[in-house]
Amino acid sequence: MTDESTEVVLRSIAGWGIGPHLPPVEPIDIEAMGPALSSQKLIGVLQAMVETGACEVDDSAALEVAHLDAMAESLLLEDMLLQAAAVLDEAGIAWRVLKGSALAHLVHPDPAQRTFGDIDLLVRGEEIIEAVDALTRAGATRAQPALSETFDRRFSKSVTMRWRNRTELDVHRTLAPGPFGLRVDTEDLFVDPRTFTLAGRPLLTLNPEMHLLHGAIHVALGDVLPRLGNVRDLALLLNVPDLDGDHVREVARSWGCELPLALGLRAAGDIGADGHPLVTWARGFSAPAADLQLLAVYRHKANRFRAQAWATLRVLPWRDKPIYARSLLRRGND
Repeated sequence: MTDESTEVVLRSIAGWGIGPHLPPVEPIDIEAMGPALSSQKLIGVLQAMVETGACEVDDSAALEVAHLDAMAESLLLEDMLLQAAAVLDEAGIAWRVLKGSALAHLVHPDPAQRTFGDIDLLVRGEEIIEAVDALTRAGATRAQPALSETFDRRFSKSVTMRWRNRTELDVHRTLAPGPFGLRVDTEDLFVDPRTFTLAGRPLLTLNPEMHLLHGAIHVALGDVLPRLGNVRDLALLLNVPDLDGDHVREVARSWGCELPLALGLRAAGDIGADGHPLVTWARGFSAPAADLQLLAVYRHKANRFRAQAWATLRVLPWRDKPIYARSLLRRGND
C-alpha cells in the first residue's frame, strides 16, 4: 500500500459518521496499517466500523487484539487519572481534565472508540509548582528538570510526569507551547466546567467551546502533521448540541488565536465537517502576516523548542525578557 493510499484509508476511518462517507473498497491489511492506525488514534474507530459492517479487514482477530491492548493502556491511564485527581484535591488545587479521556466520554459515540496515550490535566500557572510537588510526594517523577520555578509558572506549556506505573501525566499551565500558548487567557478555561463520570466519580473538564478551541490549537500547533484522531475530536465537537460558535470565535479573537482555530477547523472540514458555519468561517479567514510568521516556528521538524523559544522571546513584554532568557541560557548550559 502506497503512502497516498494509506492516507486515503486513514482519512476515511477518521471521517466515519462525520459527513458523506466513502468506506475503504478493499479489506484493510491490519499488519501493514496497524502502526499508522495506532499512532493516528484510530484503532477504536476501525474496530467499531468492523463491528457495524461499515468496512472489512483482512484479520479481525488481530484488530481485536490491537484494540484490547489500546483499551488496557487507556484503563491504566484512567486509573492514574483518578489517583492524580485525588492527590490534587487533597492539596486544594483546582484542575480540569483535558483532551483524550474527557472527550472519549463526552463526544465519542462509545468511549472505546477513542484511544489515548497519556493523561492531560490543567492547573493554574500560579499553582503548577504546588501541583507537581504534590504529585511527586505521591510517587510521580518529573520527566525533565525544571528550567526554573518562574519558567514553569509563567512560560511553560506543561510539565510531563511519570506516574508510579510509568504512565505519562502532563500537567498543563496553558494549551500550547511558544508564543500562541502565551496568548491564551487560561482563566477562560476554568469557567462553566462540565463533568464526566469515571468509575462512579464525577471529574471536571472544559465546556464544549473551550474543548473546541483547545482541540483546534492542538491540531494546528501540536504536531507538524496532526493526528487524525485529534481531527476527529474536532469534527465531533462541532456536532455538540447548542455549541456556541459565536462565543468560540469571540474567545479566539480575544486570545489572538484565530489562526490556529481556523487551521484546526479546516482540518475537521477535510474529513467531513464541511458545511458547519464555523468551518465556513475558517475557510474564508485571512490571518495577519505577523501570525503567519509565528505559525512558521511550529512547522519545524527539528529544533522546535529552540524556534518556539526565540519566537516567544521576541513577543514577550520587556519586563519578562530577562527572566525568560536566563531560563533558556540555563537550559543551554545543562
